[in-house]
Amino acid sequence: MKYLIFIFMVLLSFSAIGQEKKAVWDYPVKPGSEEWKMTSYAEKVEKSQPPKELLSSWDTETLFKYCLDYPFNKVTLLFNNPNDGFKRAFEQSSVWQEFIQRKDAFDIYSKYIESLPYKLLFEMQNIEIRNNKLFTLFFLEKIVSETDFVANVDSENKRKLANIILQNHLNKKNYPEEFIGFGYNSSLSAIVKILESENVITANDKISLINLRKKTDNEYFVDNEIDTAIIAKALNFVNVKP
Repeated sequence: MKYLIFIFMVLLSFSAIGQEKKAVWDYPVKPGSEEWKMTSYAEKVEKSQPPKELLSSWDTETLFKYCLDYPFNKVTLLFNNPNDGFKRAFEQSSVWQEFIQRKDAFDIYSKYIESLPYKLLFEMQNIEIRNNKLFTLFFLEKIVSETDFVANVDSENKRKLANIILQNHLNKKNYPEEFIGFGYNSSLSAIVKILESENVITANDKISLINLRKKTDNEYFVDNEIDTAIIAKALNFVNVKP
């Protein structure tokens, strides 16, 4: 009996160790803190990468939360061309790179982006919260357009994703003053990336991603002809029954 109790206690200890590995982790250096101000950029980036064994132990929903809280997401806005800024933020982030490889990443991503009260954002009294949510939408659209995220998404879910982003884009058109200088074309780029992945648009098309980037470059430029053409292609795509 004593032997069985001993075995039971050992198993409990191993269980506790396993739980400890999955314990809540936090980014050790917080933007705006004194330590943040005193730490070099390279060191801040290094400290913002979770230990590999911890990273792999997180379920995808937990991982996504760390992605949204990643301290360098807004590096995207520090560049004249946000495509370059996004590339810098993504390439130095182990959490985002891990996320887009997960098989269930689309489910987590789509639930989150659908849950954002987009139509109500401009009614928010707290401007800081509103702007943070708008930036999150912008960054998530960049995840689609600038990474291999859609490579792991099947055709049916690509239609769903294209429709979600299309509705966001159409909502943006209701607030031209807000988006003319920020993020208007990020949704277009994301839609085109999806359409190209399904061969609805080819690299030679006028509205291909490479041609769209030449036009929009730093997200400030709006071309109504291109905008209308992409929307038309997207509507046809999302309304096609599999």
